[in-house]
Amino acid sequence: MLLGGKQSDVKQVAIVTRNQKFNRLLGSLLADWKFFTVDDPSAAKVVFAERGIDLPEIDSQIIWLTPMPLSEGSFLLTPISLTRLYLLLEMHYFPTPRRHIRVAIEAKTGLKTGASWQDCKLVSLSDRGGRMVCENELPRGTQVQLDVMLSGRQILMPAEVLYCIPAGDAPGRSRPQVGLLFKPEDKKVINMLRRYVERRSVEAACAREDIALNDPCLSWIDVPQDSWQES
Repeated sequence: MLLGGKQSDVKQVAIVTRNQKFNRLLGSLLADWKFFTVDDPSAAKVVFAERGIDLPEIDSQIIWLTPMPLSEGSFLLTPISLTRLYLLLEMHYFPTPRRHIRVAIEAKTGLKTGASWQDCKLVSLSDRGGRMVCENELPRGTQVQLDVMLSGRQILMPAEVLYCIPAGDAPGRSRPQVGLLFKPEDKKVINMLRRYVERRSVEAACAREDIALNDPCLSWIDVPQDSWQES
């Protein structure tokens, strides 16, 4: 998938494996992160290639996909950790890389400030924070308590308001949007949320590409089976 414009020129990636279904799946995942796949490896800044495939001589950065570590060259171990994949891409393409995968979501959420609760909707989630659509604005630095149900698990989490976008500042925003930094008392919650985000990302890509969650092509990716199992 190639989109026009300067953004796509900067963030073009190539995927070269013998598994065409996996190529589609990985391309869909990368599109969620605003990276765009191209057919010509020489047109990409980064090429993900199955170890053992012969590639033409190109100036692109080649990342080998391999089940065993390599003694030289850049590589990602399969099954691929989505978090490691995301960090690698961010480091290659941006001077200030982001470290946390975000996934779009729609979940009813309660937000407690002091003794008051307001109903919100969680619309974006990472393992370290989220973006909420709320009824009322909240000043930056406000300490809040988050109450949300994710895949059958109730998450109660202290958080801090990082930003607040007033209603009406952008088209389609009839209510304020609030960015939160999660401040869990138990650090294991961060790992559980990371696994949840990774699994949601794969599920969304499979749905777009009409790929079953038990398809053999998913063996290329480390898909958490139970997001809430403590590691």
